Amino acid sequence: MKTTKLRPHHIFCERFLPLDDLGRGDAFARAIRNMKEMLESEDRVLIEVTEGIDDLCQDCPDRAGDRCENANGNEEKVRKWDSRIAAGLGIAYGERRSAAEFRDLILAKAPLDFCRERCPWKMFCSVFGIP
Repeated sequence: MKTTKLRPHHIFCERFLPLDDLGRGDAFARAIRNMKEMLESEDRVLIEVTEGIDDLCQDCPDRAGDRCENANGNEEKVRKWDSRIAAGLGIAYGERRSAAEFRDLILAKAPLDFCRERCPWKMFCSVFGIP
């Protein structure tokens, strides 16, 4: 069984955000599409919850070595978001679950308190009924 490493916000937010066109280039757009397909349809994939840079980040132009340097949230901010999302889902770093298990968990828990209170992307989030 294939294992992919993803940060909590990549596991959770792909279900609700239009991540296809973030202006981060073709390689990252392809990586996002592949991740979404995998999380939405591949049940033979194990997803390991990881802290810090993950498999998706490898194709992101905002990655600077082992850090996220996006203007909307650098590594420190993103780690705080990840921590709050992990707590809201009741998952731990290093934990592995199938894509199907994460889909079920996310649908049962969404929206998280973090989504309502702190998420800087909530205006784009379909968890609030916005397409």
